Amino acid sequence: MTLRRGDSVPDFEVRTPAGAPVSYSAIWQHRNLLLVVMPALDSESTRAYARDVTDRFREFRSQDVECVITADPVDGISSPAVVVADRWGEVVFAAEPTDVAGLPAPDDVIDWVRYTMSKCPECEGETK
Repeated sequence: MTLRRGDSVPDFEVRTPAGAPVSYSAIWQHRNLLLVVMPALDSESTRAYARDVTDRFREFRSQDVECVITADPVDGISSPAVVVADRWGEVVFAAEPTDVAGLPAPDDVIDWVRYTMSKCPECEGETK
């Protein structure tokens, strides 16, 4: 299954690489989401990508965006994948390449986060 713009993020419960539990139900309707699902974080390329996204995400820590990086499976999302969604779970951007090398550059991912933060739901009207 491939997520596309306009789809809804499936409900999930995962652990971060540090072992912290994350439940999407605690994020939904409260914060925008940047979700990075990686294969096991045991290769240098996967660790480097996760590190780069985390480093570039620092500017958003005090804003209404949650960054979740996990190696746990998420139903309906392949691995590797990057998903950016608004606070209501609507996918704004999704990339599900066949391998880590095909993931979008972290700067491009952050641009999608910025775009999501600037969206005006009232301006867009009812989309569903």
